[in-house]
Amino acid sequence: MALPMIMTGINGALGLYSTVKGLMDSAESKKKQGKLRQAAQNEENAWYRRNYYSNFMDDSASKAAIKRVENTMRRNNAQERARGVITGSTPEMALARNEQGLRSMENVVNNLAANNGAQKKNIDMAHKQNNIALMNAEQQRLSLDERMAKSAASNGYNLMQNALLGAKWGKER
Repeated sequence: MALPMIMTGINGALGLYSTVKGLMDSAESKKKQGKLRQAAQNEENAWYRRNYYSNFMDDSASKAAIKRVENTMRRNNAQERARGVITGSTPEMALARNEQGLRSMENVVNNLAANNGAQKKNIDMAHKQNNIALMNAEQQRLSLDERMAKSAASNGYNLMQNALLGAKWGKER
């Protein structure tokens, strides 16, 4: 007769242990996931700030395009000065040549700025998609946590209930 009571007590203790252990493991896992989630969110925000607020003129492609226009302007000016020595260039012709070079530079800078605007829209869209993905992952994790907590609590409750219902209350002889 003592063996069923011992088994009932063991079942109750196992139920209680299972419930507490499940809750503690869940809390520890939740804490680790929270740190990982925060690190991912911080990295996403840093990526966004780094790319969205960058100066498009500091980009290597922008610098190369401007350098090409500057080199072309220098080469054209040198050629025009050499021709002017032979043909007799006027100051008005030099001004027109410089104005043409400035228009070329202006076109390059305007094109770079337009490309930058499109790039910022793409960066903004990617940032929004990444944030939505992070929120969806968080929602899935919370849903899983809720199901696991319910399951652990239910299993522990059932084991304790079985132990309590299986106990012989009263005196035995």
